Amino acid sequence: MREKIVLLLVLVIVLNLARKVEAVQGASIDVTRPPDFTRIAAQANSGKFAEFRNALGDALAANWKAAQAGRPGSSSQGANAQWVDLYRWLDLLESEESVVTKQWLALHLHLGKQMTLQGERFSVEVIGAGYPLNHEPQNAELFQKITSNDSELAQVLGMLVAQPFVPQSGRLAERLDPQFIAATLSDPEFLKQWSESFREENFAPKVLLNLQDIWKANRDTWHEFLPLALALAVVKDQPAPNFWPHRQVAPAEVLRKEVPPEQLFAQWVVAYRAGKLRVDPRQLSVAELKFVVDAPIDPQELDWVRNNPSLARQDPAKAFESITYDRGRVIKNVYVWPWGSYKLAAIKEHGGICVDQAYYASISGKALGIPTIFLSGQGKDGGHAWVGYLRGPGRWDFNVARYADQDYATGEAFDPQGWTKITDHDLDLLTRHLGNRDPQNAARRDLVIASDFRRKGDLAGEGRALESALATCPENPICWDAREEWLVRSGASMASLKAFHTAAISQFTRFNDLKVLHQQALVKLALNAGDQKNADALSDQIVHENQAGWSRDARTDLSAAAAWELISRRIQANDIAGAITEFERQLRIQGVKGGGDFCYKVIFPLAQKLIAAGHRDLALKVLKEGFTTVRPEKDSLIDRDFHRIWSDAGGAPSHG
Repeated sequence: MREKIVLLLVLVIVLNLARKVEAVQGASIDVTRPPDFTRIAAQANSGKFAEFRNALGDALAANWKAAQAGRPGSSSQGANAQWVDLYRWLDLLESEESVVTKQWLALHLHLGKQMTLQGERFSVEVIGAGYPLNHEPQNAELFQKITSNDSELAQVLGMLVAQPFVPQSGRLAERLDPQFIAATLSDPEFLKQWSESFREENFAPKVLLNLQDIWKANRDTWHEFLPLALALAVVKDQPAPNFWPHRQVAPAEVLRKEVPPEQLFAQWVVAYRAGKLRVDPRQLSVAELKFVVDAPIDPQELDWVRNNPSLARQDPAKAFESITYDRGRVIKNVYVWPWGSYKLAAIKEHGGICVDQAYYASISGKALGIPTIFLSGQGKDGGHAWVGYLRGPGRWDFNVARYADQDYATGEAFDPQGWTKITDHDLDLLTRHLGNRDPQNAARRDLVIASDFRRKGDLAGEGRALESALATCPENPICWDAREEWLVRSGASMASLKAFHTAAISQFTRFNDLKVLHQQALVKLALNAGDQKNADALSDQIVHENQAGWSRDARTDLSAAAAWELISRRIQANDIAGAITEFERQLRIQGVKGGGDFCYKVIFPLAQKLIAAGHRDLALKVLKEGFTTVRPEKDSLIDRDFHRIWSDAGGAPSHG
């Protein structure tokens, strides 16, 4: 009898071990049935999921079916979707930190070579927060030199990544506590929201450390306020631009303070529990909450708003109006904050110009849990700042104080997830589909499957997954970007690339930024083919489609940028006369209604290039013709900049 019991115990142990091995190695994974998250999480102490990750990827690829017209694909099915979210998380945890770091750094470096009298020299430009990322291929030799030098790598990361952070080698999972990994693996809601929120702009090692720190310090509230934790993690991986909140206040005067994410999480929870927030953070998405928690400001500033009963009742629109406009500063040409510490109380006391009003309204809204965005743009007589905020569930208003004096075609802001520039038109596109995320989530999972196929070296499978993503959610620009990258990498023909961009232009007819992006791609294809005439015709088309005049639909920023492309191509070809001729043509087309966009994107850059090249007479000609056509209001920002650049060229305008 005893021998039978022993044999039975041995059999049970063997079966349990077999089940654990199966769970880790992924034998016979049925992705049509929901994952056993508890069972998978139990393996977290092993710290190694590579075999399971690979087996899961194989199972997902083998069972994947593309979306077709009127029929959803595998990525829309509940069980399969959960497996894909799990796979994406495991794939990141099993990634080598050095590889992830290099992929991210490629977006943040401009590298080049140039010959000098002293020989060949390398140039390295670090792209910090607030500047456009680099999506062009890197010089492989130089990139390897930079990223393989530990001291230089640490120095660059010290500039780009929120501190403290020390780079390490090995898998990302090795940085993390097995209990934290187990907590995430057992939580399908975390896996879903993580997959929705994480982007290539994020620095994964720091985001993971942020998440773990929040979890360790706030285990009791972590799951209840999960979107808040994720928003803080993806925003606080990189510091805000050094000129935050705007360029019209000395950085030393801003009450900037970097608070650890786990402390910020606790502070927001306490504020909510105390009834200090007007919006329940549990009801907001990560995409909305990141515009609540993004300000790197002393928490005392937020408490100043919350603890003042009258201020705590104001929405951002009322907060903007409550700040007296200081016309005296404009008359005296004092556009930089002159009153010392940039406290909200000081702005309330002294008043301010539009940038101060917008900053005050933005921070006041955030203090109360309202997602807000500081926006700025060019009008007829110069720049203006205003604010956007979430009025209610899914209802963004990007126009608070936007049209107070004159129309502003485009507002620019910073997306705190990576701190890259984004326009209000981009924001409108990104936020209008938040109500029904099913197509976006299915397309996102198709993109994960595409990366799985790519890891296996299956180019055709990757292409099918990208086509499925586009078919599922054609309004998502990320799907188009991924498909374009695949076409280029796979050596697609010129005809295929043209057809792709033409289809994208048709898809984004109502979204000028995206439409112009693909029109410019057609321009580049024409230039690469040596077809200067067609390239110019396409650029002209961009100009004409966006220079309709001062209305809310006008995109003078895009038409001016297209005009500059036409002019700069001639400068690069050393055709100065042709550049002047093209400038004069563009001045006739859009100069009268081009306002600040035409001045700052065409007139001033051209004049400054001519001055630098020693053509001061031509610079004066450009400035005179531009000034006569634009006719800026006396003492406006544009008028003052005309005077400044005119003086650099050796002359001075007069109002006629």
